[in-house]
Amino acid sequence: MAASRVSVLTSPLLSDFRCNGRLRWMQCRRFGNERVCVDLCVCVCDGGDTAVTAVCLSTGSSCDTPRAQELQVSPVLSERLQVFESLIEKRGIKERVEASEKPLSIRLADGRTVKGKAGVTTPLFVAQSVRVKGALVSKVNGELWELGQPLEADCELQLLGFDTVEGKQAAWRTAACVLGGVLGVFDAEVCREGASEHGFYCDHLKDNSALSLSDVEDRCKEAGALKLPLSRLLLNVEEVRELFQSSNLRLQLVEEQMNGPTVAVYRCGDSIGVCTGPLLPHTGFLKAFKMLQLSPVTLANQTESSGLMRLFGVAFPGEKDKAEWEKEQEEARRRDHRRIGTDQELFFFNDVSPGSCFFLPKGAHIYNRLTDFIKSEYQRRGFTEVMTPTLYSTALWERSGHWEHYSENMFTVTSEGSQTYALKPMNCPAHCLMFEQRVRSWRELPLRWADFGALHRNELSGALGGLTRVRRFCQDDAHIFCTPEQLEEEIVACLDFVRNVYQVFGFSFHCLLSTRPTPCLGEPEQWDSAEQQLERSLQHFGERWELNPGDGAFYGPKIDIQIRDAIGRQHQCATIQLDFQLPIRFDLQYVGRDGQLHRPVMIHRAVLGSLERMIAILAENFGGKWPLWLSPAQVTVIPVGGNNASYAKQVVRQFREAGFMADFSDDEGATLNKKIRSAQLAQYNYIFVVGDKESESGTVSVRSRRGKQLGRRPSEEVLKSLTQLRDTRSNVDEF
Repeated sequence: MAASRVSVLTSPLLSDFRCNGRLRWMQCRRFGNERVCVDLCVCVCDGGDTAVTAVCLSTGSSCDTPRAQELQVSPVLSERLQVFESLIEKRGIKERVEASEKPLSIRLADGRTVKGKAGVTTPLFVAQSVRVKGALVSKVNGELWELGQPLEADCELQLLGFDTVEGKQAAWRTAACVLGGVLGVFDAEVCREGASEHGFYCDHLKDNSALSLSDVEDRCKEAGALKLPLSRLLLNVEEVRELFQSSNLRLQLVEEQMNGPTVAVYRCGDSIGVCTGPLLPHTGFLKAFKMLQLSPVTLANQTESSGLMRLFGVAFPGEKDKAEWEKEQEEARRRDHRRIGTDQELFFFNDVSPGSCFFLPKGAHIYNRLTDFIKSEYQRRGFTEVMTPTLYSTALWERSGHWEHYSENMFTVTSEGSQTYALKPMNCPAHCLMFEQRVRSWRELPLRWADFGALHRNELSGALGGLTRVRRFCQDDAHIFCTPEQLEEEIVACLDFVRNVYQVFGFSFHCLLSTRPTPCLGEPEQWDSAEQQLERSLQHFGERWELNPGDGAFYGPKIDIQIRDAIGRQHQCATIQLDFQLPIRFDLQYVGRDGQLHRPVMIHRAVLGSLERMIAILAENFGGKWPLWLSPAQVTVIPVGGNNASYAKQVVRQFREAGFMADFSDDEGATLNKKIRSAQLAQYNYIFVVGDKESESGTVSVRSRRGKQLGRRPSEEVLKSLTQLRDTRSNVDEF
C-alpha cells in the first residue's frame, strides 16, 4: 500500500501533514518491525478513512503492522477532529505564532537576563539555554504561561518544576489529556477530564467490561513516550456545542465547567477534551503513571446512577518523583487524621448524620482550645463576638444573592404556611442585617464582628472525607465594616493576625493576591483601587506573596494564605476577602465626618477557617503528637506499688484543678515498663512515675513523650513549669 505524500511542517516534536483534506498526526515508536522510528514517524490515512500506515520520514518507507491498525479513530471522533480543524481554519489560527522578531529582554528569578525575540523565543528555549532542568510551566510577569508559548514582550520569567503547585497541576492536567486518549483505545467515551490537588482523572462511560489499571498505566506510559504535542483553542458556547454535538452528557459537563464566555479545548493526538489551565509542551515530559482508583460518579441534581465512572491517577516527570510520592503517601497514611481520631478517641462519624462529626471529650478539648486561642486574640485585636440564628427565611438569601447562586448547596425546611427556610452556609448576610439595624456613625468604624455559629453546606456524599470536607462545621468567621480610608490598615492587621497564629503552630506560609475574575461584579475603577490597596498592604506586611491573576471572588479581590505542613503539603485555610456587593445589596450606610451618608467597605476574614478542617490538618501535621497546650492527653501518673496509689491520685487531682488533662494509670496487672510504653503510645506529653521516694518527698519522676527522663522534681515546681508551657502555647517538650 503506497503512502500518501507527506508535507512536513517545521517542528522538532511533531510532523503535521494533510491527507485527503484531513489533518492527521501522531508520533510513533516501533510498530512491530525492526525499525525504530523515534520522533520521525507519523501515521497517515491513505485513501479511505480506515486505512492507517506508519511512514518513517527518514526513509519514506511505510511500516504496515497490526499495531498501526489500533490507531484508527471512530467516526464520531473523526467528525470531532474535522470540526476542531475547521474552527482553527475559520479563525485563521496557525500552529506557529507569527514572529515579529522584535528583540526582547527576559529577566529570570535569579537575576540573570536573557535576550530573545518576540513571537519566537519560548520559556522552554530559555530553560534549555540557561540549563534549568525540570521546568514544566512558567510565569510571565506573574501570569501562568505554557513553556511552548512564545514570549511577546520584555518580561520577568519564572520557571516552575514539579515541586511547585503550578508545575504539578500542569503535569496532571496533561496526564488527564493523555488518559483521555488512552481510554478511547478501551472503547470508553470520555465525558470530563481534569486535575485536582491530589492527581488527575477522567470521567467516562463504558460497557460492562472492566478496566485493568495496570493496562491503562502501560498505555499511558506508551502515549507519553510518543511525545505528542498539545494544542489549545478557546471556544465560545456555540462552538463548544458544535464540537461536542455527538455527546449530550459531554456537552452538559463542559457547559457546567464554563465560568465565562469561553472555555479552553485541547487536542492531544486524536483526543479532544477540555482543560482548565496551562499544559506541558508534549506528553514526553511525563515518564511515569500510576492509576489509583476507579469509582462511580454522582452528578449534581441526580439521585440515580448515571453510569459515569471516574478513573483517578497520578503522573510524574520521572521514576524518582514517583518514588518520592509513594514515600510521601506512606507517611500521609501513617498520619491520616481519621486513623488518629479513632486511635485517640477524638471523634467519629455516623450515618444518622452524614458529614457531621461527633466530637468525643478529647476531641472537644482540642476544639475548645482552638476557639479559646482565637478568642484571646480577638480581645487583643478589637473584635467582638456576636451570635446569630441558624435558620433563615429564603427572603434573606434572595436579598443577599445566595439563593440564586448557592441554593443547591443549602439545606432547606418547610414550615406551616409553606414558608421555606434554609440553614445558613455562611454568616455574612446576618452580619449585614445587624449593621443596618440602626444608623451607624463613622466614629463606630471599624466594626469587627466575629461569629462561631454552626454552618451547614449540602456537600455531595462522594465529596465527604473525614474532617476535611463536612456538612456541618464552625469557622473563626469575622466581618469587618470600615471606611475606605481604614481599609489598608485593617488588611495589614488581619495579615498580622494570621502570622501570629500560624507561628504558634510552626507553619510556614505565603500569600496569594487573587485579582478580578471574568465575569465579575462592580466597576473596573473600584477593582483597580481595591487591588492596589491589597498590594500595598502585602508590601507593608513584608512576607512572601505572589500574584494570582483572575482567581478573586466575583464580588471582590482577596488574599489567600497557603500554609505548608510538616511533610511539605500545602493547605489553604486563612482568607481575607473584600466584598463590594453585599453592602450595596443591603444598602449599608454610615454617616461620615461631613454629615453625609457613605457606603462602608466589608471584609470577610478567617484565620483557621473551618475548625474541623484545621483539626485534621493539625492532627496530620503533628502526627498525633499534640503540643501540650492542645493535647487531650497531657499527663498520666503511674504508681509503683499499691501503696503509692493514693499519692498518685493526689497528683492527678492537683493537675486537674489547674486545668490539665491528667489521668491515673490503674492497670495493676501490667509491669512498669508496659505502663510507660502504653502511655507513650497514647501520646501523653508527660509521664509521672511515683514510688515510695516520690510519695515521701512530694515529688514526681518526669518522663517526656519521647522517652527522655527529666528527673525527680517537686510536683509544685513541675506544675508551675507546665502551666507556663501551656499558657504560652509553647511547642517545647523539655523544661
